[in-house]
Formats: sequence, structure tokens, C-alpha cells
Amino acid sequence: HETHAFRGVGLRPYAPAHLRARRIAGGDIEIGWIRRTRIDGDSWEAFEVPLGEDRELYQLRIVQGGDVVRDVLIDGPGWTYTAADQAADAVSGTIEIAVAQVSDRFGAGPQKRIPFHV
Repeated sequence: HETHAFRGVGLRPYAPAHLRARRIAGGDIEIGWIRRTRIDGDSWEAFEVPLGEDRELYQLRIVQGGDVVRDVLIDGPGWTYTAADQAADAVSGTIEIAVAQVSDRFGAGPQKRIPFHV
């Protein structure tokens, strides 16, 4: 007899795809990504895959030296890290940008990460 406990991994959202960042006017950093889905996402006919969650929500973290310096929840596939926020966070050199899709039933899924030189 064995007892197994499952964490509901079938409900875990996928990591976002094509995470990108670029510096724009004024020193801001524009960050964007493509949403992925677990549900009905195999059709090539739709412009965008269905959400498959109760709402669209992402957790974005700015990490420097292994420490999270900014942690925000975002309701769309993009965010601007303003020059003022960068100064407030005292970031310099290379930071890591990490984005995870959040499910109300599971929580945050795996992160997609990229380095960015500030």
C-alpha cells in the first residue's frame, strides 16, 4: 500500500515564451512576452491562444545578485521598468528579469528568465 499526494501540476501554467527587454527613450526598459496556454492551445487558426485561466496575471521579478529587488503582479503581457524605478531599486550592471504566469488554482508557474545589462 502506498499513499501519493499530488500538487495539481496539471493545473500549473506554462512559462511565458519569447521574453524580451529593450531600453527605450528616457532610460526605461520595455519588457514583453508571449502568453502560453495549457488549454486548447494547439490550434494554428487563432490569432492568440485562449487564456485557459480565470484571469490573465503574471508575476514579474527584477533580480540582482540573487536578491529580488522588485516584485510586481501584472495583468497583461508587458511592463515598463521605468528609469525612476531602476534608480529607486539601485540596480546596476546585469539584472535578471523573471516572468511567471499566475493561476488562481495553482499559483505561479515556472519562470522564464533573461539577463539584461542596465
